[in-house]
Amino acid sequence: MATLNELQEHAQSLIREGLQGSLFVAPYSVGDEITALWDEDGLIPPPDGYVDVGLITKDQGLSWSRDVTTEDVESLGYAEPTRRDTVSDVTGLQVTMQETKAKTLELYEGVNLEDVVAAQVGDYANIAFDKPMLPASIYYRGFALFKDGAGVDAFYFAKWLPRMQVTDRSEQNWNQGSEVQYGVTFTAYNDEEFGTSARTLMAVPASRVEAMGFERSSGGDD
Repeated sequence: MATLNELQEHAQSLIREGLQGSLFVAPYSVGDEITALWDEDGLIPPPDGYVDVGLITKDQGLSWSRDVTTEDVESLGYAEPTRRDTVSDVTGLQVTMQETKAKTLELYEGVNLEDVVAAQVGDYANIAFDKPMLPASIYYRGFALFKDGAGVDAFYFAKWLPRMQVTDRSEQNWNQGSEVQYGVTFTAYNDEEFGTSARTLMAVPASRVEAMGFERSSGGDD
């Protein structure tokens, strides 16, 4: 007869934390697809056109949400639904950015700043842009890349959102007690070209693949 300890499959090494990472954002016109995190040269950088939004708050990091809506079929004589269909499954991403720069201002203010030029006057430069009367629906591509561990034991994990839009913005405080923050919520939408709204990617030590429950190809050394 087996004991509970013998039946359990616990691996503390598979508990992950997002110790270091960034959110990269690109214009929707950037067409390169992200399919992997690692190649023979090491970590694959994001395609040209992706910009790091910079420092983000430590306590929040990146907060992912998933809003699932279902519809039930109920039948006579049954206390529970006899069928349940998923009719909506929406991925959301919340992030609070801490750097005041073009990309964070663009995302928070909902404007395209590509054509805004800083006009230098002596030792200073003037930057100005207006809030549009009717904000445009600006779509972006997003790439969230995080790391846990170090050296050969590092574990990389990411999500690629090929079509996302800023759908909410947090309040902003200008005071002495905290930095100026730019909190936004992105909603991911299905991209017709790539057939998904969110792609999960990982690059892990090959020796950990089986412990994670995946089969490993025969290529490479153990």
